[in-house]
Amino acid sequence: MSREIKIGILTFIVLVTMIWGYTFLKGRNLLTASNELFSTYDDVTDLNVSSPVLVNGYKIGTVTKIKINKTDVKKMDVFYLIDSEYKIPKNAIANLKSLGFVSGRGIFLDFDKECSGADCALNGDELKGGSIGLLGSMLGTENISEYSTEITESARAIIANIGKEGETGAINETFREIERIAENLSSVTSNTNSLVEKSSANLKLTIDNMASISANLAKSNKKIESMLNNLDKITGDLAKSDLNSTISKTNETLDASKVAITELKTTLNSANTAMKDLSDVLNKVEKGEGTMAKLMNDKKLYDNIEASTKNLNLLLQDLRLNPKRYAHFSVFGKKQKEFTLPENDPAAKEDK
Repeated sequence: MSREIKIGILTFIVLVTMIWGYTFLKGRNLLTASNELFSTYDDVTDLNVSSPVLVNGYKIGTVTKIKINKTDVKKMDVFYLIDSEYKIPKNAIANLKSLGFVSGRGIFLDFDKECSGADCALNGDELKGGSIGLLGSMLGTENISEYSTEITESARAIIANIGKEGETGAINETFREIERIAENLSSVTSNTNSLVEKSSANLKLTIDNMASISANLAKSNKKIESMLNNLDKITGDLAKSDLNSTISKTNETLDASKVAITELKTTLNSANTAMKDLSDVLNKVEKGEGTMAKLMNDKKLYDNIEASTKNLNLLLQDLRLNPKRYAHFSVFGKKQKEFTLPENDPAAKEDK
């Protein structure tokens, strides 16, 4: 056998194996005779190509394709292959049931007994489709009612005992707290209603006052608008004015004021010093220290000075009035007349 023939035979075997493997993965076994049946469903959620077809939990076929029904687009036609050795009656029901929480759904064939002859479904026949929910898949359709009744009664008993005194558990404690809170809320609501009824008159008066204030505001709307316009104008004038220059001049004035205040402080300090010195001198005078104190406090010296001053005044006045008493002049050897005491002589009056 030549090398080319061997390569050809090997290639043929590989191709056949690949084709068989591909069809097997799609649910069709080329080595086994099969019948293709189909069913129509309203909803095929979680049903996929290669999903199993089972009888009493045993896989006897595989879903091969899913198409939209030609007469009703709201329904789906599901085609599946079943090994020909299994005799499926035409009245069998193909129910969609869940395979588990994460396994999707499969087709469960439901019938009473195997068929024979003309009662058997042939290739291309349609089986009636049905659907069983998750609860029915887990419990079985015949037990759903019983389980539902038991669950309902248990739930009623649990709900009836929730929150009763003596019942333990966080839920019961929570419900008891909720009941106490509801009672407190009822009391608060009652007190609030009473307070509202008592305060209704004051509330009405407050509302009337608010209405009066609103009316007054409405009447004063023009004045308020005028005030706002004036404020807007003042703001605009301030924006247009040379505010920086004004601030600079103000700062200069403040600086000059600070200098003047400093100089005034210096002057006041000097005045305080002078006043202190003057106060020291006056204290010394009051205590009799120094010449000034003696002049001011010695009564005898004061009297002497006063008498001397008086006599000096009299002397000067007498000299003015009677100069001949103190000076004699002779012209050409002529003898001076003797002094005659005038009338109203002050010195004479004082002597008397």
